[in-house]
Parts: sequence; structure tokens; C-alpha cells
Amino acid sequence: MRKDLLRTGYVLAIVAGAWGCAKPRVVGRATLDEGTGVGVPAPGVTVNFINLGGAIDESVVSVQTDVKGQYKSPELPPGKYTVEAMLPGYVIGRTTVELKKHGAKKAPFALKKIQETRGRSLKESDTENIPTPGEVKIQAPN
Repeated sequence: MRKDLLRTGYVLAIVAGAWGCAKPRVVGRATLDEGTGVGVPAPGVTVNFINLGGAIDESVVSVQTDVKGQYKSPELPPGKYTVEAMLPGYVIGRTTVELKKHGAKKAPFALKKIQETRGRSLKESDTENIPTPGEVKIQAPN
């Protein structure tokens, strides 16, 4: 009888651990928005977790996404966090999550490519007094 009670208590402890008694974390997936409507997994994205209520020197934790674009923060203290996803050439993704004592919050990101700007036109250079190469006159020293 005692053995059965111990076994039942052990099973209940395992089940309780599986039902949301985990430490707070932020989880998600980062994809690249290439304009096709299908998100391409984004490996190597830096994901920062900034504790908005913590001390400055202890408030930022970072992880990298895996080959599938997935990430999982380390265990974090409860509180409000800004989560940022950064990859060179892409607009920084930001969201805010509030972590309670237990469980995980999802924060997925679809990063958009930074649009390149074109060079200045001749009209713009005229109005801003930017010389063109043919207008620059260099005199030889005497």
C-alpha cells in the first residue's frame, strides 16, 4: 500500500511539472519575409530579452536562433520584457511580453529586408551644390 502511494505521488509530481509549472521563458521562431508570403527559417538571428524592470547591468540576455529559426530564452525572472530580433540587412523586430511565475510566452518574428535607397539624382546634386566630376578644376602647383 505504501509503495503504491509513493508511486502515485511521484506520478502526480511529474504531471504537475508538465502542466505549466516550468520556469518562465520566451520561445519563438524567426523567419525572413521575402515578400512571397512564406516565411523562410532564419538561423543566426540574435534575440535579446530586455527586462524593463531590472537593473541595467543585469537586464539584457541574448540567444541565437538555430538552423530552423527557433529560439528559447534561458529561465527569466517574472516581469515585463522587450524582445528584439536582429539580423544584419533586416529591420529589427520588437515585441513586449509579460512573464508570470510559470510557463512560456511565444514571440515569433518575421524579419523584413531593409530596402536599399538609390543614389542622388543630378537634379538633387544641383540643388545641394554637389559638384560633378567634370566641374572640379584642380590646378597644378607652381
